[in-house]
Amino acid sequence: MHTLTFISRQNSGWFAALKARLLAVDCTAVAAFVLPFLLYARTLAPTIYNLDSAELTTAVASNGIIRATGYPLYLVVGKIWSYLPVGDMGYRMNLFSAFCGALTILLADCILRRLPVSGWARLGALGLLATAPFFWALSVIAEVYTLHTALMAGVILALLYWADQPSPIRLALPIFLMALSMGNHAATVLLLPGCLWYVLVSQPRQLIRPRVWMAAFMALALGASVFLALPLRYAAQPDFNYAGMYDASGTFQPVNLQTWAGFWWLISGKSFAGQMFGYSGSAVWWEVQAYLGQLWGAFLVVGIGPGLLGLVVLWRRNWRLSGMLTLMFLANAIFYINYRVVDKTTMFLPTYVVWAIWLGVGYEVMLREIGDWRLAIAFIANRQLPISALRIAIVGSVLLALLLNWGRVDRSDDWSTREQSEEILALAEPNALIFGWWETVPAIQYLQFVEGQRGDVTAVNRFLISGADMNELILAELGRRPIYVNNPSVELLRHVTAKPVGPLYLLEPRVTPEELKRR
Repeated sequence: MHTLTFISRQNSGWFAALKARLLAVDCTAVAAFVLPFLLYARTLAPTIYNLDSAELTTAVASNGIIRATGYPLYLVVGKIWSYLPVGDMGYRMNLFSAFCGALTILLADCILRRLPVSGWARLGALGLLATAPFFWALSVIAEVYTLHTALMAGVILALLYWADQPSPIRLALPIFLMALSMGNHAATVLLLPGCLWYVLVSQPRQLIRPRVWMAAFMALALGASVFLALPLRYAAQPDFNYAGMYDASGTFQPVNLQTWAGFWWLISGKSFAGQMFGYSGSAVWWEVQAYLGQLWGAFLVVGIGPGLLGLVVLWRRNWRLSGMLTLMFLANAIFYINYRVVDKTTMFLPTYVVWAIWLGVGYEVMLREIGDWRLAIAFIANRQLPISALRIAIVGSVLLALLLNWGRVDRSDDWSTREQSEEILALAEPNALIFGWWETVPAIQYLQFVEGQRGDVTAVNRFLISGADMNELILAELGRRPIYVNNPSVELLRHVTAKPVGPLYLLEPRVTPEELKRR
């Protein structure tokens, strides 16, 4: 009997401790991660997706190498994540983006709490961020952008903690995260002016301490060590390698990532230097308008006015933090507005994160002001102004964004990339040579290198071969092996005929009138 009583008391104590821990859990913080994650998981692409997504997934799964800027952090962390025993490799990497998107929302929620911003205002601001078309769309396919925003939010939060109680270790954390983030996306350098501003105006005396510099150097070295993954992967000579070019003989010439010149060429993004600041004159103004329209739509119009209000109020309350956020916003907006690439609309997510912070502050000001008005009116007219009306409007805007954007971004039934790639491989004759752009070749290579389909077929991304070399290679191989191309050039069609075969064209030698007479 005494033994049973003792066990019962032990169980009771354990249950009480567990209950206390559960009650201590901040349910709103849990919801800030769980709700967007469930939303993204529900609308997630079920398998391999096209374009860059297919390239990233294939490189992660096959231990391959991606084009500039290498993205070593994504390759390393993605590889660890890929062992998750759910779905195929494409689904797992899509799910990784969903996780990082939800993590971004959680970290942004932590930033708003420190300002401080109440739950209703955080719900409205982060709800619009989570359901913004491009943020949502990039959280349901394999991409580097939501990992980039999660690291960005982590850097901001770490700097806020450091400013509260400065120490070498606390400053080392944001430096470590910045170095890691550089290994995921080179655009992390656009965050640097804001970070330097905040450090210099918050605790400048900390920078004269040798221990601070020692900790900063160690954090930088540790975070930058992720770049070692690139020369290590090069040494393994992976089958999937997008760091190099094909020559006219069809031989792939990889960039030597074990030399400083080759390594720097990849991580610095020199191959895209021509697209940077690629606009001038009136073209820049049109790009500015396009971006403002994108921001307008991202926050459903209703988030623009409160966001501007939050920007102004935050400058008055905390000019140090506001300076950091403003510099981060402007650096990213200005760079990408002037970046001449077709898919740059997906690259403005860091400005979305900053705007959501301003929006949360703006909502909080509006809620408090209405509360003050309510007290005044109640005193004078003996009635209350319902503050719940604004709360309903805030929540209603999030629900409206959810409904409006669901159909635009839902990829839960999108098997098109896999189906197209399987169709191409099914139609391709043995030993075929296939040339295609991003919407065809990376997904074909995924089926080959990851799932072991049709190893006899050679697929070449036209990004990795010049037009002249491709034409020369095609003419040299024509008649020796079947050759398929997605859209043959006018120059090529002077020498060949193109027969539609599924999504591609089968090239055949053009028969001249003289040859026809001989027959």
